Amino acid sequence: MHRRIAAATGIVMTSVLLSRVLGFFRDWTLAHQMGSNAITDAYNAAFTLPDFLNYLIAGGSLSVTFIPVFAKYAAEKREEEGWRVFSTVITVMGFVLVGLVLLGELFAPHIVNWIAPGFSPGERARVVFLTRLMLPAQICFYEGSILSAVQYAKGQFVIPSLAPLIYNIGIILGGILLAPRIGITGFAVGVLGGAIAGNFLLQIYGAYRAGAIFSPSFDVKHSGFWLFLKLSVPIMLAVSVSFADDWIIRYFGSYLQAASITWLSYGKNLMRVPLGLVGQGVGVASFPFLAQLYSEKKVEELNRVLNTTFKGLVFLLLPISALTIAQSVPIVNLVFSHTRMHGYDLYATGQTLAYFSIGMFAWGAQYILARGFYATRDTITPAVVGTVMTALNIPVYWWLAHHMQYLGLALASSVGIIAYTAVLFILLNRRTKNPEEGSLVVFFLKMTAASIVAGVVCYRLALLLENHLPWQRIWGALALLVMVTSAGILLLMILLKILRVPELDRYLRKVWAYTGLSE
Repeated sequence: MHRRIAAATGIVMTSVLLSRVLGFFRDWTLAHQMGSNAITDAYNAAFTLPDFLNYLIAGGSLSVTFIPVFAKYAAEKREEEGWRVFSTVITVMGFVLVGLVLLGELFAPHIVNWIAPGFSPGERARVVFLTRLMLPAQICFYEGSILSAVQYAKGQFVIPSLAPLIYNIGIILGGILLAPRIGITGFAVGVLGGAIAGNFLLQIYGAYRAGAIFSPSFDVKHSGFWLFLKLSVPIMLAVSVSFADDWIIRYFGSYLQAASITWLSYGKNLMRVPLGLVGQGVGVASFPFLAQLYSEKKVEELNRVLNTTFKGLVFLLLPISALTIAQSVPIVNLVFSHTRMHGYDLYATGQTLAYFSIGMFAWGAQYILARGFYATRDTITPAVVGTVMTALNIPVYWWLAHHMQYLGLALASSVGIIAYTAVLFILLNRRTKNPEEGSLVVFFLKMTAASIVAGVVCYRLALLLENHLPWQRIWGALALLVMVTSAGILLLMILLKILRVPELDRYLRKVWAYTGLSE
């Protein structure tokens, strides 16, 4: 089981790494062509309604609502019934989404007044136009999500992993080929083209290869369809901070100085690079196996998988977040060099990256914790917790934005996701009766202490090196990052040895064995 998870994780992590690299080039292209200003704020805000529509029908969560249903029929040797449910879900929910897209196109001007009330009339008009252009992509995302879920359920990860790569390539090509002629609209055209090619057409082929059997069906009375709805409705009705954070940031950001939303978007996207590689890769790859273990009533093995993945996430993400915070401004200077961003744009983006990175470990951990609930066919608990935590955190967004402007929104984001993850951790361990809960907490505290010390030392070292290196140039920033990161890793290993964290030796042995040098 662990080897299967490791193999799947390798595939997904490779895809996520490439996707994040392309995501960087996507943002770099946007910064190169358009810079950071009111126009890029409007472009980022235009994603709010399409994202919400996708979330409303659980399109972004199909892999965690359909896989347990399909796994149930597979475990019962009734796969044919699983394909009937697949046909019903993709037909019925597809028609629902088409109707919602049409309503969104019709009422976009009114909805934009709610989601970006701080924009000027001209900026709101631009948001409406871009929103209407990108809305149809949600049909591709939804249908592609369930087609990908089928492939995940069958243990096939390669083709679903290509979807975000092609999607990002579409946006990059739209920016390079069309933006010089039609401005920011070129990027929106790229969004639509990438979604059609990568998230829909390619996934049809992937599902066919996985043996999917589809025939249009409106059998809404099927018990499997009702189980799917039972799992999906709580996610549809909930407003979890993990989904709503971007929407809230854009809402309050519309009242702030021009380019605030863009700085926040660039900073959060940079934070998502290691987050996506580690947290998302492990969460996506492990979920089908967690669902299978629960269906087979192997709770003890399920706990072992959850504990192992949680420790791995914390071991990687806490040090990465500390090193990112310590070097946030040089990082931004490196990745956004040779764009239309200069001076304060780079500094502001670096500051948002630092504040977002405070919650990096929590963003990664909530992937696996939420999927622990979903694997046990409990979508209600994460939904209720997420909604309550979001409601409680909205005043925090408001207060911090009022006192710290755009940096306050980044800090509120980290505060909210950390609180949400902590509650999920406690409740999941209670639900699965995890005997290792205490050791997980001790491990987390030791990793936190070591990461903070390493981060502070690296921050001081970076300030020292900035006086001797031209860090605002590419080679100077790269040299600074290499030296500070190397020192940080070495110091961290020493601290973990002092704190007697056995996972350090365990992971190092695995890496050593993987390289083949031990033979």
